Amino acid sequence: MLDTLDTLRPHLYEAVLSEALGQRLPSEPGWLPLGSLGPETYTGLNRRQINDEVRHYYHSDPTLHYMVELENAYTFSRGVSVKAKDPDIDAWLQRFWRHPSNRASLTTAKAQWELNKELQLEGELFFILYTSTLTGQVTVRNLPPQQVVQVIPAKGDAQLQQYYLADFTGPQQRTERYPLLDYRVADTKRQLSQPDFVGSNTEVAILHVLSDAVGGRGLSPKRTSIRWVKALTGFMQDRAVLTLAGSTFAFKHKIKGNRQALELALARWGAYEAQLKYGTDGNERRQGGNTFIENEAASLEQLKFDTMAANAYQDMRMFRQLAGIGSGVFEHYLGDPSTGNLATATAMELPMLKLFEFRQQFWADVLSDLLHYVLLQGLRYGRLGRKAQVEVDQSGGYPMWVVEPQAGVDLTLDVIFPPIVQKDVAVQASALAQVAAAEATTGQQMLPPEKKAEVAINLFGGDKDSGALIEDMKANDFALPNRPTPQSSVAAETAQDEPTAESAVLHEVTGSPLPKAAAEAVPRITQKEINQALDDWLDLPPLDELLAELGVSREDVDA
Repeated sequence: MLDTLDTLRPHLYEAVLSEALGQRLPSEPGWLPLGSLGPETYTGLNRRQINDEVRHYYHSDPTLHYMVELENAYTFSRGVSVKAKDPDIDAWLQRFWRHPSNRASLTTAKAQWELNKELQLEGELFFILYTSTLTGQVTVRNLPPQQVVQVIPAKGDAQLQQYYLADFTGPQQRTERYPLLDYRVADTKRQLSQPDFVGSNTEVAILHVLSDAVGGRGLSPKRTSIRWVKALTGFMQDRAVLTLAGSTFAFKHKIKGNRQALELALARWGAYEAQLKYGTDGNERRQGGNTFIENEAASLEQLKFDTMAANAYQDMRMFRQLAGIGSGVFEHYLGDPSTGNLATATAMELPMLKLFEFRQQFWADVLSDLLHYVLLQGLRYGRLGRKAQVEVDQSGGYPMWVVEPQAGVDLTLDVIFPPIVQKDVAVQASALAQVAAAEATTGQQMLPPEKKAEVAINLFGGDKDSGALIEDMKANDFALPNRPTPQSSVAAETAQDEPTAESAVLHEVTGSPLPKAAAEAVPRITQKEINQALDDWLDLPPLDELLAELGVSREDVDA
């Protein structure tokens, strides 16, 4: 018998492990045995199944849901803003950024959170870009990855996509397939057919965003956490079942007697339970601390049941840590603040910080590519025709748009992200204050006022439409409202130590120091004035007389 048990034990262990990690809930999507997914199976249906599995747990499991939302919060927080160096180009970008159609899909914090969520669940995004050939206005929409049937790369270059086969629902609910060009391809002859719902004055292009690429398509980066999210969920479900089993019977009632005595006790307990549980006396909930009365023939004992919660807590921590490793999230960010401290509340571990910094840079690159496409259309069809020259580079058999700026035109575009942790706010605010103090001390400008305003607006969470706000500040020369601004005459006067009426007004309003000559021009106090002040003090009446004239007493003053 023992030999048989020893023979079966490895198989029992394997079955239990398979139940815990591989085939626990066959009714849920994506449950496949460990080791069944090789690199060659991460395409086609299996890739779709993996992403669907991640999406299922995002909507049903708190651990994975929070990991996704945590990345959204640290990457985008209040959302990003954009800025261009050239005023005309900046006005064109702000027009695109503030357009209601693009606010719904791209430019608000809500839209950016939704895009990053989809990128985490799918591993890819397909921006479909509609350009009006009449105005150059670009409208951005997100094409579901399920609609993209195939990604066609350029001949001999897998790093450059040429076009995409996408399905659209046409008239009478028929599926129609169209090839759509990549946004980098310069198709001046419009060789590819366009969907029927696109007018003759609209161009369509695709910007493909890949996070985890397998065979040219995206795979959810959260897939590595799924197995341990499942294990954690199953473990906690088992713990709930165990707790329920432990609370099913709380007391043991022994009765000495025949069957009739037992039935009598059951009847009495039933009446007692019904009275207290269902509130027949008008109470909303059952009463506690009741007195149980028994005779020598009966005894009531409380059952003792150890749920082993202390050990279970440590097991849960290990599952949670393994789930967090897949997304680079440390344990105290996943619902257990007891493992954190003051330092983790105000800062972030370096590995996590680097991951979120990369995530912000990843999105900065994506948005920069998108904004350069918007700039390209402004040069081709919009109001920016004289800012740069648009050419087509035919080298390599992949025609690409090339933009050459005119002399003196700066095409630099900035994507501004919020700070990842609050500690950065204090550091950046201090640095900004030090720059302002150094400029005031030296009289030399270290940063343009526009840049300082842009950093301050983003740093302190001001209006995300920073472009319009900065333009208003420019109109006032970055001066504070209702406060006189020092003019060159005041500066010259300070340098020459010559007091003027303007400097006196400035001193009264702002509290700025008087020039040296103005300060020295104040008459000195003479000895005669000092003696007269002392004589006036000696001539003052006694305190009681002063109080009597005021109609009060010492007691009133003390009170």
